Amino acid sequence: MATSTAKLKIMIVDDEAEIARSVIRYLRFQPAFGEVVFLEAGSFAEAMEKIETETPAIILQDINLPDGNGLQYIKQARRKYPMVQFVVITGASDLDRAMEALSYGAVDYLKKPLDMELLGRVVQEAKDRSDRWGELLWEEYMAGESGVEGEAG
Repeated sequence: MATSTAKLKIMIVDDEAEIARSVIRYLRFQPAFGEVVFLEAGSFAEAMEKIETETPAIILQDINLPDGNGLQYIKQARRKYPMVQFVVITGASDLDRAMEALSYGAVDYLKKPLDMELLGRVVQEAKDRSDRWGELLWEEYMAGESGVEGEAG
């Protein structure tokens, strides 16, 4: 049985610190997220740094950041980290950009002000997808390992 000691990491990228704290407070008390490591980034630059050093599985991404565009962040990050589950957080006026984010590989979007119950469901779906990715990669890795041994004869 493959047991992973690595904890799931969820990063909230939003320049409004109170939004990030509210999301973390809500999710931390949901049974499925009790063991999750939560990360915060308030800017494009900080988010780029943390994805490199912390490798979060799920990123809740605000579109409007003081030093960059959240859409560009998704585009750049998905090239290097295609398994990251991006959920866009957007104001009502940014719905067109939220649709654009989906075309870049975001899995869903949430409108501000956030409906916490909906947030919980969307993040649970992202967590489920992330878990399936991990299982698929493990199976692929194991198939590759056994394939190598089988060809030795």
